Amino acid sequence: MIDPLNTLRAWSPSAKYEPSLAHILWMGGAPCSGKSSIAQILADKHTLRTYHCDEAFGEHQKRITPGKHPTLYKWTTTTWNELWMQPVDVLLTEAIACYQEHFEMIIDDLLKLPRSERVLAEGTPLLPNRVHEVLSDASQAIWIVPTEEFSREHYPRRASWVQAILDQCDDPQQALQNWMDRDVRFADWVTRKARGLGLKLITVDGKHTITENAERVAGHFGLQ
Repeated sequence: MIDPLNTLRAWSPSAKYEPSLAHILWMGGAPCSGKSSIAQILADKHTLRTYHCDEAFGEHQKRITPGKHPTLYKWTTTTWNELWMQPVDVLLTEAIACYQEHFEMIIDDLLKLPRSERVLAEGTPLLPNRVHEVLSDASQAIWIVPTEEFSREHYPRRASWVQAILDQCDDPQQALQNWMDRDVRFADWVTRKARGLGLKLITVDGKHTITENAERVAGHFGLQ
């Protein structure tokens, strides 16, 4: 498969960010892998400050411009029907482009946090290749991805907001199929990127509880 990232504009943060972000723990991955729940478990147990990319997006959305963030702008100004009825190849390419554009705003936020606190940043926009560029040590980062079977079974059940989006599409069943296919291919993309860079990856298949997965992440971070 052609790597969608090759079609995107390059952005490489300066190495000067490495010491400035040395207190950050990074947890990326694909949707429906339990990242937010794991982050909360670790924050409660190890007194970490958490930074959730999804929660920050509301504020970031106010700063999106068509010139600097063309793909994010499209996804915040286009109907769900138009977006989710696109071919899966386009959906995957645009997802990666959105996360790349969003990452710059995430870095700006993290640089403003006090370095006296250890911060756990979690979210899908934390692409392996982007985080790798600002890492001081590989033990600071981990990616979590669900298997295809786990994702297709659990994602549609996550919350009413999923169905609310699908209800706005002319063909909700096809929109859901495109959505799930996009996420499965994104999980595969993240897996290949993380492994190619020698970064830690955990696969969620339902055989471990969320608490057990949190312990695996804590072990990698050296929190135990």
